[in-house]
Amino acid sequence: MNTQEVDYSAVFEILEDIFGNYKNHNDYRYQVSFDCPVCSHEIKGLDKGDGKGNLEINYKYGVYKCWVCAESHETHGSIYKLIKKFGNPKQLKKYILLKPEEDEDGNKKEYKPVKLPKEFIPFKDASFGMKLTPGYKQALNYIKKRNITDLMLQLYNIGFCATGPYENRIIIPSYDENRRLNYFIARSFLNKTNRKYMNPVVQKEVIIFNESLINWDEPVYIVEGAFDSIFIPNAIPMLGKFMGEHLFKKLYDNAKKIIIVLDPDAYNDQERLYHRLNCGKLMGKVWSIKLEGDKDIADLQGNLSEYKMKQID
Repeated sequence: MNTQEVDYSAVFEILEDIFGNYKNHNDYRYQVSFDCPVCSHEIKGLDKGDGKGNLEINYKYGVYKCWVCAESHETHGSIYKLIKKFGNPKQLKKYILLKPEEDEDGNKKEYKPVKLPKEFIPFKDASFGMKLTPGYKQALNYIKKRNITDLMLQLYNIGFCATGPYENRIIIPSYDENRRLNYFIARSFLNKTNRKYMNPVVQKEVIIFNESLINWDEPVYIVEGAFDSIFIPNAIPMLGKFMGEHLFKKLYDNAKKIIIVLDPDAYNDQERLYHRLNCGKLMGKVWSIKLEGDKDIADLQGNLSEYKMKQID
């Protein structure tokens, strides 16, 4: 994974923009203190703070604490939470771009190990005997109804589970840029089910689904679901209607062109996502395709030739 050094001076500038002039600053230790926005204003009732600089922040390690009201007002924790509470959305977004791997508790986001179910059978590896079983036939019938080809089954290592916790489910694995498994989608292939999807419990917001297949030099399509991404080359599913900050940062740093194609019922979300992405060095590089009717990309089998790509005012 590409890494880049954090511009700590830019983090300091965000803090100074929010809290005004600092009282003490040790740039060697990345430590700075300000008047606390809680106790020097709310408790003491001072308009300009008490001048004691009780709010101490280490902007390298991403933590803060007020030495007066940390316990009584819980004025301690991660810089993320501090900026979220006292800054504006623009300042928070700028901070996230500088430190995208930090969670709300100030900890580095990490992948939890993910393993495919032990009952998982890739379609390409199914034995002759397995192909005679009712579970295989039902799974394959679902795959055919979704117009998924043999080439897709191989490329995405799609399989199924006939038994176990993921019984009667199609499995679409996801691999990170180093070809390590980081997630999978488990979709029921039965008509009647109480739960269509049953996926592993991990931090989904730090997952870029099948990043191993993404060429950042080519246009990147942003879609909703994993099945949608199968039908369009170089597509990343958000696994929902909203984009996490990890994917946003990855696109901001690497994408040359972005094309957003969400489901027809999510066009308002698509417009909001367009304006969120179309900023900074991505300005003018983001495009939108509006689907009509009630068919998504999977229903259209990725055929978008009838739809125009445009930029939104």
